[in-house]
Amino acid sequence: MAALTGRHGDSEITPNRKTEPMRVRGLAALAAIATLGALLSSVGSTANDDAPLPTPHAGAVTFYLSLPTNIDDLDAAANAASAPGSTRYRHFSTLVEAADQFGATDAQIARVSASVRTLGLRFVPDPTRLFGRVTGTTRQWEAALGTPLSVTAATASSPFITYTLPAQVPAALEPAGTSLLLAQAQVYDPAADRGRGPMPNAPPPGKGAKPFPFNTGNPISAGCVAAPLQQRRVYTPQQIQTAYGLDTLRQNTSGTAVITIVDLGDGWRRSDLALAGECFGYTPPPVTQEQGDGVAAPINSAGTETPLDLQTVSAVAPNAQVRVVQTTPADLLDGFSRAVDDPRGLPDVISLSFGGCAFAENRGEPLYTGVINAVLAMIALTGVSSFAASGDAGSTTCGRLVHGTSLSYPAVSPFVTAVGGTRLTLGTGNNRVAETAWNDSVFGAQAASGGGLTHLQPRPTYQDGANPAGHRAIPDVSALADIVPGWPVVVSSGLQTVGGTSGSTPFIAAATALIDATQRQHGQPRIGLANGWFYQAATRPSTFFDVTTGNNDIAGVGCCHATAGYDPVTGLGVPNWAALPGTLPPPG
Repeated sequence: MAALTGRHGDSEITPNRKTEPMRVRGLAALAAIATLGALLSSVGSTANDDAPLPTPHAGAVTFYLSLPTNIDDLDAAANAASAPGSTRYRHFSTLVEAADQFGATDAQIARVSASVRTLGLRFVPDPTRLFGRVTGTTRQWEAALGTPLSVTAATASSPFITYTLPAQVPAALEPAGTSLLLAQAQVYDPAADRGRGPMPNAPPPGKGAKPFPFNTGNPISAGCVAAPLQQRRVYTPQQIQTAYGLDTLRQNTSGTAVITIVDLGDGWRRSDLALAGECFGYTPPPVTQEQGDGVAAPINSAGTETPLDLQTVSAVAPNAQVRVVQTTPADLLDGFSRAVDDPRGLPDVISLSFGGCAFAENRGEPLYTGVINAVLAMIALTGVSSFAASGDAGSTTCGRLVHGTSLSYPAVSPFVTAVGGTRLTLGTGNNRVAETAWNDSVFGAQAASGGGLTHLQPRPTYQDGANPAGHRAIPDVSALADIVPGWPVVVSSGLQTVGGTSGSTPFIAAATALIDATQRQHGQPRIGLANGWFYQAATRPSTFFDVTTGNNDIAGVGCCHATAGYDPVTGLGVPNWAALPGTLPPPG
């Protein structure tokens, strides 16, 4: 048996890293997420539809430029392809077809490219044709701008150099119909990455806090020895899968699932994945990795978010093809772009366990958000399902930056499935005995399922009849997010129990990928954005485990409470994977 160290005692949660404002803290469920930073980076050439994404190179600094696009028609097409009952339901386009129809024209791209070239910089249109990359060395940027880029050095805890544009940029850098999306870009500095050090113990419960409960399910089967297992402070993957019907699902699936995980500056180790497989009785699938803008070399040190993602999807789908897109800490745009434009083919699902204070809530970067939403719509139009963690700060992700409720981006996007969290209690045979909304404040940890009403995003049609409000509510669905007993993760050869929507998100994404792979295996089209299916299926009995008790209010703002049916704490509830697959509507 493998011997894993039971590291750090108690709940063994990773603390927030202030240098990574994008993190949803699925593993670090202790503090509200603050402002979402601004970032970007990397390289390339040509405006050809078939041109590959640029390969990041050391010394390159990249900023993003929006392109003229047909956003309203793109949104309508993505919604039609995702809506059961529509004649276009599950009728998808290739990425090239979608980009040609809704992205910038060749003439528009040529004009932008020529304008940028006058500055001695390089312009590369993204395959989506919704934005492009403007790249140069620091010397080329200084020559183009007439002044050096502002530089913030990398540190051992945040090994990313930050470059900032001046307030005024040459007109040629923003030709008519375009806009620079963010003023900052990041570049990974391997020389500064000396590891992030051991994770400190979780703080002791506050005065009057209740002790965490224990794992009451059985059997607890593992091929390793570690304190969290012996102390019954962690669930095993098999226990969770049995409780949620995954055993039945796997008996009825076929094909090879393709799962892409977006890693925003976190890092992981293959040795940890292998050790997790040895401990919990599965052979991890091979994992391929693509480097994103600003990350020319793989990140040296292991974080905690991506190891949990990889180990969770590997336990659910050990025969899958798993891919990692590794970008800088807040480079959502590059991450989603590279996730969908994979030369090996489309993934079944994209899973993101990161997020931050929603731009739509604080109006911080509406242009950047708009382009990301357009990319997500195009991803849905290609038939790929995107899942994003709803966050671990209850209904106040932005903390004091926004008065009242605030949520996590990109979970608020209408083109992702936002995944919330629950507290799960198991019994004999690992049956699901009880489940409540996840809120660990009673145990002394200020952590709860992200959820509530958005302030600006209109209610998507798939929430008609479920959400009575006029704005989008999140999450859409939920699953286990307990801190103790929580998700198991091996980091730096140590087994920990961790909590957060970073556990529930890859779990639900991987289960959906199994269904998608089965559809493809039988010659059927992909699922695409799963929300239309989920909301329709929830009207039938037994498709979801409804969570009707608890709340996610950790800041006294009066929101939100779990109720029968849909609620902005746990969404539709937890998918029952033994029953849900049979409700997938046929193509229109």
